[in-house]
Amino acid sequence: MRAPRLNAGIFADDTELLDLGPQLREIGHHVTYFSDVEDATQFELVVITVPDNRLEDVIEGMSARARPGQIFLHTSAGHGTQVFDSLETSGAVVCAAHPLTDDLWAVGAADELGETIVELLVGELGGQALMVPDTQRLRLAAALTYRSFEATLRNDAFLLLSEAIGNEERALEIIGGFGEERPLDPVRGPAGMAAQQRAIEDPGTARVFRDLARRAAEQTGAHDVELWAMGDN
Repeated sequence: MRAPRLNAGIFADDTELLDLGPQLREIGHHVTYFSDVEDATQFELVVITVPDNRLEDVIEGMSARARPGQIFLHTSAGHGTQVFDSLETSGAVVCAAHPLTDDLWAVGAADELGETIVELLVGELGGQALMVPDTQRLRLAAALTYRSFEATLRNDAFLLLSEAIGNEERALEIIGGFGEERPLDPVRGPAGMAAQQRAIEDPGTARVFRDLARRAAEQTGAHDVELWAMGDN
Protein backbone atom coordinates (compact mmCIF):
# COMPACT_ATOMS: atom_id res chain seq x y z
CA MET A 1 0.00 0.00 0.00
CA ARG A 2 1.30 3.42 -0.96
CA ALA A 3 2.02 5.83 1.88
CA PRO A 4 -0.15 9.00 1.94
CA ARG A 5 1.03 11.99 -0.08
CA LEU A 6 2.04 14.83 2.20
CA ASN A 7 2.00 18.60 2.04
CA ALA A 8 5.73 19.10 2.63
CA GLY A 9 7.54 22.31 3.51
CA ILE A 10 11.29 22.62 2.95
CA PHE A 11 13.04 25.09 5.24
CA ALA A 12 16.37 25.41 3.45
CA ASP A 13 19.50 27.50 3.69
CA ASP A 14 21.03 28.65 0.41
CA THR A 15 24.43 27.40 1.59
CA GLU A 16 23.13 23.91 2.28
CA LEU A 17 24.12 21.28 -0.29
CA LEU A 18 21.34 18.74 0.36
CA ASP A 19 17.93 19.49 -1.15
CA LEU A 20 15.22 16.83 -0.83
CA GLY A 21 12.58 18.95 -2.56
CA PRO A 22 12.98 17.54 -6.10
CA GLN A 23 13.04 13.95 -4.82
CA LEU A 24 9.92 14.44 -2.71
CA ARG A 25 8.12 16.00 -5.66
CA GLU A 26 9.14 13.11 -7.89
CA ILE A 27 7.43 10.60 -5.60
CA GLY A 28 4.23 12.62 -5.46
CA HIS A 29 4.45 14.86 -2.40
CA HIS A 30 3.42 18.51 -2.69
CA VAL A 31 6.54 20.57 -1.93
CA THR A 32 6.83 24.23 -0.94
CA TYR A 33 9.99 26.07 0.09
CA PHE A 34 9.65 28.55 2.94
CA SER A 35 11.93 30.82 4.97
CA ASP A 36 9.77 32.07 7.86
CA VAL A 37 9.69 29.66 10.80
CA GLU A 38 6.11 30.72 11.58
CA ASP A 39 4.97 29.23 8.26
CA ALA A 40 5.93 25.72 9.39
CA THR A 41 2.45 25.25 10.82
CA GLN A 42 1.02 25.04 7.27
CA PHE A 43 2.70 21.72 6.48
CA GLU A 44 2.19 18.08 7.40
CA LEU A 45 5.89 17.35 6.85
CA VAL A 46 8.58 19.93 7.63
CA VAL A 47 12.08 19.19 6.31
CA ILE A 48 14.83 21.34 7.83
CA THR A 49 18.10 21.59 5.90
CA VAL A 50 20.27 24.26 7.48
CA PRO A 51 23.85 24.35 8.81
CA ASP A 52 24.29 22.79 12.23
CA ASN A 53 24.97 26.13 13.88
CA ARG A 54 21.46 27.31 12.92
CA LEU A 55 19.52 24.09 13.46
CA GLU A 56 18.62 24.49 17.15
CA ASP A 57 17.46 28.09 16.72
CA VAL A 58 15.30 27.19 13.72
CA ILE A 59 13.67 24.33 15.61
CA GLU A 60 13.09 26.56 18.64
CA GLY A 61 11.37 29.08 16.39
CA MET A 62 9.03 26.43 15.01
CA SER A 63 8.20 24.80 18.34
CA ALA A 64 5.57 27.29 19.55
CA ARG A 65 3.21 26.47 16.65
CA ALA A 66 3.96 22.77 16.16
CA ARG A 67 0.91 20.54 16.46
CA PRO A 68 0.24 16.88 17.30
CA GLY A 69 0.94 14.52 14.41
CA GLN A 70 2.96 17.04 12.43
CA ILE A 71 6.21 15.51 11.14
CA PHE A 72 9.55 17.27 11.50
CA LEU A 73 12.71 15.92 9.86
CA HIS A 74 16.20 17.40 9.73
CA THR A 75 19.04 16.31 7.44
CA SER A 76 22.06 16.98 9.68
CA ALA A 77 24.61 14.19 9.95
CA GLY A 78 25.87 15.44 13.30
CA HIS A 79 22.54 15.61 15.15
CA GLY A 80 19.97 13.01 16.08
CA THR A 81 16.54 13.74 17.49
CA GLN A 82 17.60 15.28 20.82
CA VAL A 83 17.87 18.61 19.02
CA PHE A 84 14.06 18.42 18.66
CA ASP A 85 13.45 18.43 22.44
CA SER A 86 11.57 21.74 22.30
CA LEU A 87 9.13 20.22 19.78
CA GLU A 88 8.33 16.93 21.46
CA THR A 89 5.94 18.42 24.03
CA SER A 90 3.70 19.49 21.13
CA GLY A 91 3.04 15.89 20.15
CA ALA A 92 4.88 16.29 16.84
CA VAL A 93 6.72 13.35 15.29
CA VAL A 94 10.46 14.00 14.98
CA CYS A 95 13.12 12.22 12.96
CA ALA A 96 16.46 12.70 11.21
CA ALA A 97 17.82 11.43 7.90
CA HIS A 98 21.16 12.01 6.17
CA PRO A 99 22.39 10.20 3.02
CA LEU A 100 25.56 8.14 3.43
CA THR A 101 25.55 6.74 -0.11
CA ASP A 102 23.09 6.86 -3.00
CA ASP A 103 20.97 4.19 -1.32
CA LEU A 104 21.89 4.18 2.38
CA TRP A 105 20.71 6.77 4.89
CA ALA A 106 21.65 7.37 8.52
CA VAL A 107 18.35 7.91 10.32
CA GLY A 108 17.11 8.56 13.82
CA ALA A 109 13.74 8.78 15.53
CA ALA A 110 12.42 9.52 19.00
CA ASP A 111 9.82 6.72 19.04
CA GLU A 112 8.41 3.82 17.04
CA LEU A 113 6.06 6.04 15.05
CA GLY A 114 8.93 8.29 14.01
CA GLU A 115 11.01 5.25 13.13
CA THR A 116 8.25 3.88 10.91
CA ILE A 117 7.74 7.23 9.18
CA VAL A 118 11.42 7.91 8.49
CA GLU A 119 11.91 4.37 7.17
CA LEU A 120 8.91 4.82 4.85
CA LEU A 121 10.20 8.18 3.58
CA VAL A 122 13.70 6.85 2.97
CA GLY A 123 12.24 3.79 1.26
CA GLU A 124 10.17 6.02 -1.03
CA LEU A 125 13.38 7.85 -1.94
CA GLY A 126 14.88 4.53 -3.01
CA GLY A 127 17.07 4.16 0.04
CA GLN A 128 17.61 1.90 3.01
CA ALA A 129 17.46 3.28 6.55
CA LEU A 130 20.29 2.64 9.00
CA MET A 131 19.46 3.64 12.58
CA VAL A 132 22.29 5.61 14.21
CA PRO A 133 21.85 6.56 17.90
CA ASP A 134 22.16 10.17 18.97
CA THR A 135 25.29 9.33 20.96
CA GLN A 136 27.11 8.37 17.75
CA ARG A 137 25.96 11.16 15.43
CA LEU A 138 28.99 13.43 15.94
CA ARG A 139 31.31 10.49 15.38
CA LEU A 140 29.40 9.69 12.19
CA ALA A 141 29.76 13.30 11.02
CA ALA A 142 33.49 13.21 11.80
CA ALA A 143 33.89 10.05 9.73
CA LEU A 144 32.09 11.63 6.76
CA THR A 145 34.27 14.74 7.01
CA TYR A 146 37.37 12.56 7.23
CA ARG A 147 36.30 10.75 4.07
CA SER A 148 35.83 14.06 2.26
CA PHE A 149 39.51 14.85 2.82
CA GLU A 150 40.32 12.25 0.17
CA ALA A 151 39.87 15.01 -2.42
CA THR A 152 42.49 17.13 -0.62
CA LEU A 153 45.00 14.28 -0.63
CA ARG A 154 44.32 13.33 -4.24
CA ASN A 155 44.77 16.88 -5.49
CA ASP A 156 48.04 17.33 -3.62
CA ALA A 157 49.27 13.98 -4.92
CA PHE A 158 48.48 15.08 -8.48
CA LEU A 159 50.48 18.30 -8.07
CA LEU A 160 53.49 16.48 -6.64
CA LEU A 161 53.41 13.77 -9.28
CA SER A 162 52.95 16.14 -12.22
CA GLU A 163 55.96 18.14 -11.02
CA ALA A 164 58.01 14.96 -10.60
CA ILE A 165 57.31 13.49 -14.04
CA GLY A 166 56.67 16.73 -15.94
CA ASN A 167 53.45 15.47 -17.52
CA GLU A 168 50.06 16.47 -16.11
CA GLU A 169 48.11 14.09 -18.34
CA ARG A 170 50.15 11.10 -17.19
CA ALA A 171 49.96 12.24 -13.59
CA LEU A 172 46.18 12.42 -13.80
CA GLU A 173 46.09 8.94 -15.30
CA ILE A 174 48.27 7.54 -12.50
CA ILE A 175 46.37 9.28 -9.70
CA GLY A 176 43.05 8.21 -11.18
CA GLY A 177 41.45 11.63 -11.49
CA PHE A 178 41.04 14.68 -9.31
CA GLY A 179 39.20 14.63 -6.03
CA GLU A 180 35.80 16.24 -6.03
CA GLU A 181 36.42 19.98 -5.80
CA ARG A 182 34.05 21.56 -3.30
CA PRO A 183 34.34 24.00 -0.41
CA LEU A 184 34.28 22.73 3.13
CA ASP A 185 30.69 21.94 4.00
CA PRO A 186 29.05 25.03 5.54
CA VAL A 187 27.37 22.71 8.03
CA ARG A 188 30.68 22.46 9.82
CA GLY A 189 32.56 25.73 10.20
CA PRO A 190 35.13 26.03 13.00
CA ALA A 191 32.70 25.11 15.78
CA GLY A 192 31.40 22.10 13.87
CA MET A 193 34.89 20.91 13.02
CA ALA A 194 35.98 21.27 16.64
CA ALA A 195 32.96 19.29 17.84
CA GLN A 196 33.67 16.54 15.33
CA GLN A 197 37.33 16.36 16.35
CA ARG A 198 36.31 15.98 20.01
CA ALA A 199 34.15 13.02 19.02
CA ILE A 200 37.25 11.15 17.75
CA GLU A 201 38.67 9.11 20.63
CA ASP A 202 41.98 8.05 19.08
CA PRO A 203 44.52 10.90 19.54
CA GLY A 204 46.39 10.12 16.32
CA THR A 205 43.21 10.08 14.26
CA ALA A 206 42.10 13.33 15.86
CA ARG A 207 45.45 14.98 15.12
CA VAL A 208 45.37 13.93 11.45
CA PHE A 209 41.76 15.12 11.22
CA ARG A 210 42.84 18.60 12.29
CA ASP A 211 45.85 18.65 9.96
CA LEU A 212 43.74 17.57 6.98
CA ALA A 213 41.09 20.13 7.87
CA ARG A 214 43.74 22.83 7.74
CA ARG A 215 44.99 21.69 4.33
CA ALA A 216 41.46 21.43 2.94
CA ALA A 217 40.72 24.92 4.26
CA GLU A 218 43.85 26.27 2.56
CA GLN A 219 42.75 24.76 -0.76
CA THR A 220 39.16 25.98 -0.56
CA GLY A 221 39.63 29.37 1.09
CA ALA A 222 37.79 28.49 4.30
CA HIS A 223 39.85 30.92 6.37
CA ASP A 224 37.83 30.50 9.57
CA VAL A 225 38.44 26.75 9.56
CA GLU A 226 42.10 27.29 8.73
CA LEU A 227 42.51 29.60 11.73
CA TRP A 228 40.83 27.03 13.97
CA ALA A 229 43.12 24.25 12.71
CA MET A 230 46.19 26.42 13.31
CA GLY A 231 45.19 27.06 16.92
CA ASP A 232 46.20 25.18 20.04
CA ASN A 233 45.05 21.56 20.16
